[in-house]
Amino acid sequence: MASGMTIPDAIRHLFGINVASSSSHIKDKANSMVRNGLIKVIKETKPQRSPTYLDIGQQTVLFNALLLNAIFSDPKDVKKIFEDKAFRQRAAVISKQLFGQSNSLVGVALCNPSAKAFVSSLESDVDLFTTKLPNPFQVLPQLALGKNLNLLSALLSQAALMDPVDNLLLAYINGDLNKAMLIAEQLPSDNKEVALLVQHMQKQQQEALEFNDLLDIFQKI
Repeated sequence: MASGMTIPDAIRHLFGINVASSSSHIKDKANSMVRNGLIKVIKETKPQRSPTYLDIGQQTVLFNALLLNAIFSDPKDVKKIFEDKAFRQRAAVISKQLFGQSNSLVGVALCNPSAKAFVSSLESDVDLFTTKLPNPFQVLPQLALGKNLNLLSALLSQAALMDPVDNLLLAYINGDLNKAMLIAEQLPSDNKEVALLVQHMQKQQQEALEFNDLLDIFQKI
């Protein structure tokens, strides 16, 4: 049995956003997480049309997914946060670095107590499939920034002079692991949160090297 709500209806109910007139790309992001299997829907077959409704319990998944997508723009990463405990902890580290003590990020208004609660919930074992994360945003960043810019990249790119941690995060988000590792080598080793991210990058870098070695072996066969 479906929940009776379509994705646009649920977004309107959860966030007060009319995706038809305000931000259709938020609906597109939600649909991308339907396609990757994170958000479950039910299609009803009717003559001349097949309406799609959220499955039971999926409003919470949609809510959490769109909050996380405000920071992590790749739907694959959002799904992985739900499913992979270690990846979720790294996401919590990045979120904590992102929010810091600020109550405004590139013009996106935050509710500071909720921002801290959001990070704490992400760090905890709260089930993201059944429990809503605290909403740190007064307006979803996807709505404020537009479809071509996610909050993390926008924040890290805005400063003319960024501190080394910001540079590290920006290089990592842009997929430049080599640059990120070079920056990491210059950072103090006593920052535990940065150390977790560096460990993750080292693992990714090693996996990439092993994959390239495997390709070389196949090319020689």
